[in-house]
Amino acid sequence: MLGNMEDIKDYHTKVLLPKMEEAVEDAKMMRTLFLSEQPNLSRKYGRYCINNTRSSIIINQNIKFFSLYQFNKGLKLRVDGMLIKPIQRLTRYHMFLSSISKTCKELGFVKASTDFASACDSILSAASHTNTMMWIGKMENCPLDLSGQGQLLKHGQVLTRSLAGSAKKGKKWSTSLQKPSSCHLFLFQQTVVLCRTSENCEEQNNPHLYYAGHISVNQVRVRDTVGEDQNTFEIHKLEHVKVAVMEETNTSKSKSDTKSGVIMRLECQSEENKDDWVRAINNEVKQLRSMAKTLSSQFIMII
Repeated sequence: MLGNMEDIKDYHTKVLLPKMEEAVEDAKMMRTLFLSEQPNLSRKYGRYCINNTRSSIIINQNIKFFSLYQFNKGLKLRVDGMLIKPIQRLTRYHMFLSSISKTCKELGFVKASTDFASACDSILSAASHTNTMMWIGKMENCPLDLSGQGQLLKHGQVLTRSLAGSAKKGKKWSTSLQKPSSCHLFLFQQTVVLCRTSENCEEQNNPHLYYAGHISVNQVRVRDTVGEDQNTFEIHKLEHVKVAVMEETNTSKSKSDTKSGVIMRLECQSEENKDDWVRAINNEVKQLRSMAKTLSSQFIMII
């Protein structure tokens, strides 16, 4: 339920705070610090936020217990109020840097004001990422531990059509004559996740997410064009790739998809958007395979 809170605590105590103390009188150092630490802030807080949503569900299910615990221990805040504190810290960094930037500008220190503003922009970028992760954490019926899938690399809206067949190891999505469904695709370092969506009246920019399927990145092969449709790409499961090549016939789409191992067939808003997705997925696939090859070589050398 606490997620990676200890990791965040150690990071601030041992890394970020000492560096901030060194840079407290140097605006350029402060800018460099937050620019360089933005990936770490996004990763650590992103993981915490995606887990925080699950923690909230547990607390709501046991609200009487936690309220009684707060009363018996004489605590000012209930546990859910405590768990939100790490997330609020990002907001305080933003307020701190924004205030200093404004003061420097008023005093005529234009360069320093610009440096602090750049540092503030890095915090805003990390905060935006954590907001996205909190939204993802609300995904319904997801069997995965999303906090353990690595950094979120890319996400966006796509269209898909319903099942054209069934598979032993998960659903397959295809282009049939059925009406296309609006979905959201997420690329994590380790996994590609597809979700169906529905309108969220409370948060219009963050629709409700319903888990539809996933595939490990190390099992992915991307086919970047489907027939004459330049906006569509397919995600194949690696173990089915040879079958897909050998058994490509003029049979019905439903039968062809079952043999080819098409896990997802996705339509993007434009060819450029499709190319971005294909490039992002392929880059991560290459990186994972390169890492696996390196580790394998090192293991053989040790033996």
